[in-house]
Order: sequence, then C-alpha cells, then structure tokens
Amino acid sequence: MSRETSTPLISIADQVTATWSRPEGPLISFARTDGLGSCVRGFRSMPIRCCFFCGAVMKIDRVDVRPERTDIDSNDSDLIHKHLDQAYSARFTITRAGDTSTGCSCTHSRIDIGSYAIEEIRHDGDVTLRADRVPSVVALFVRSGRAEVVHGRLSGTAGPGEWVLASTGVGGVQVRLVGAELRAVVLSRALLTEVAAIDTDATSVPRFTGLTPTTGTAGRTLEATERFLHRILTAAEPPESRVLLASAGRMLASAILTAFPNDLPADGAADTSGNAHPALLRQAVDFIQDNAAHDIGVGDVASALYLSPRTVQYMFRRHLDTTPTAYLREVRLARAREELIASDRSVTTVAATAARWGFAHTGRFAVLYRRTFGESPHETLRR
Repeated sequence: MSRETSTPLISIADQVTATWSRPEGPLISFARTDGLGSCVRGFRSMPIRCCFFCGAVMKIDRVDVRPERTDIDSNDSDLIHKHLDQAYSARFTITRAGDTSTGCSCTHSRIDIGSYAIEEIRHDGDVTLRADRVPSVVALFVRSGRAEVVHGRLSGTAGPGEWVLASTGVGGVQVRLVGAELRAVVLSRALLTEVAAIDTDATSVPRFTGLTPTTGTAGRTLEATERFLHRILTAAEPPESRVLLASAGRMLASAILTAFPNDLPADGAADTSGNAHPALLRQAVDFIQDNAAHDIGVGDVASALYLSPRTVQYMFRRHLDTTPTAYLREVRLARAREELIASDRSVTTVAATAARWGFAHTGRFAVLYRRTFGESPHETLRR
C-alpha cells in the first residue's frame, strides 16, 4: 500500500496515531518562537504502514525513514515544560533551587529514530525534574556538572565522564541536575525486550536493578557506542538505511543491557529454570497453541509479544530449527489428527476437519498428514 495511492487511509492512520505516546502526533511540522528570542523547531514525517479490514484500522506500524530532529533553547518555563512532556511522553514537575526570578534556562536537542533517540541537554542552575512515569529507558552521560537520580528504591549519582540511568521505563523518576551539560540515549522498552529475547532467557521486559554501570569498562563501551551513533546521526548527510538504523539501535540496546545491572542471566550462565528455551519463545509457542484454531500468522505472534516478526522468526529458527509458520502447521496437523481419532466417520469428513484447522486444500492436507504421521487422514478416521 503506497502513500501516494492511499491518502484517505493514511489520513485515518494519522488521526489514530495522534493518540500515541507523543502528543504532537505522527505527522507534524512546527516552528514557533517563545517571544523571548528563543525558538522551538521540529519536523516529523513518518510514513505509516496500515492494515485495514472492513474499513476499520486493525494494526498500525510506524516506519521511520530518516532521523527526525527537534530542538529547544529557551528560558520560558512553560515552553520548556511542554517540550519535555512531549519528548518523554510524561508529565513533569520542574523545580529550581535558589533564586527563581531568572527563570529556567534549558537547551535540549534530540535526534529521534523511533525506537531510540540520542540527545544533548543543558540545564543551568540547580533543577529537579519529577514524573510519576516515564515509559522509555533514559541513560544520561554527564559532560559537566552533576546528575542525581532517585528511582523508587534505587538511586545513583554521576559526575563528569560518568553514566547514570535516569529512567528504567517503569515507575516514577526524580532527576536533579546541577549545572549539568549532558548527552543522553533514550530507548523504548520494546527494543530492549527484542534484543534480550534473541540470546537470553529473558522475561517479557528486562528489569534494571541498579542505576550506575556495573564496571568502568561497561560504561566506556556505552560511551563509545553513543559517540558512534552521535557521529553518524549528526553527519551532514545522516544515513537513511532502515537496516543500518535498526542495527544501530540493537547495538545501543545491547550496550545498555551490558552496562547497567539487570535481571537477565549472565553470559554463559546455566538455565536453572528447567526450561531449555527463552521465556519469550515459550510465550510464542503458548500463543500458537492457544490460538491455532484462529486465523493467525507471524505478525499476530509478534504483536502479542511486542516483538518484531523478524525476531520471532529468529527465535524459532535458532532454538527450534523451524519457522513460526511451520510450527503452526504442525500444531494444526496434530489437532486435526486428535479430532479425526475422536470423531465418528459417519458424521465427520476429512475435508471438514481439514477446513476447520486452516487447510483449504484437502489434497495438500492429506500429503502433509501422511508425511507427518505415516498414514492418510482417511485411515485415521476409519479406526
């Protein structure tokens, strides 16, 4: 479905996606001044891939074509407040220590790739930001000044040349910035989950257990990763390759999971749960088992687990040496066999059973059935 030939559908998609996490919506251009010589500017132009059924929007996937940049440089407290709320999909309270008559000066620049972003931030003076929930994972690298974070029972402090996790993507946050000039990385929890699912026995979402890097080496690796991303994304001609940008995001997510303590199993650690496969793979298998009688595909499995279809396919290939589609077919064949064994051949036909389990072509069903069970479905029914 091309954008040029589906303007009405894209219009509907734009209206629907306007309720997403970013209040400014998926397709907005703006350039405005705060009246004090400062300027907020931004641009968003993201094609939306949609699936429609009977005129209703069933699923929308955001497809980023190029890095998107937004900037603010202002001492207007209301404008800063609104900008930060939009940037992090949160509701902040901002307090300034000491003399507040001069207002709050903030410079905030973001390059957004969709599932991750890099930022440059400067807050003058002593400022504390609080929010009940920030849905993204945010890590701060202090270039000058100090950052102090309280996140539930966790706390962490970072000075020049150090990292601190400002948000784990769950729960409330409190961040105090003292004369701080920062670089930051922002990631969706879905991206972290996807990366964790490939090689570890991860729960649905990795849970961070500390706010500062586990080792100096881990922190330096994260810094090198951020510098690499900053270099390519701020180039005069930033990359537009989706493959490159997606790979860079997975590299950043891996660096975050390596740098900050979390509940993922350590590299090489044995699985003591009694399960041989990653938790997300088991969830995918359970979803297929529970929904085999319905019209489902790889996309439905991926949506249920908040993963990409490619990650689901990779998990099945890596751990089960098959594909999600082939596994679904095996489950349906097994269910059809159970039904044929339990049925009365005077009231049940092979064709009807095959159709109930998603096999529209009876001959094809019979070939697959014999190859799998060593007998024809008619022989099973005659027992």
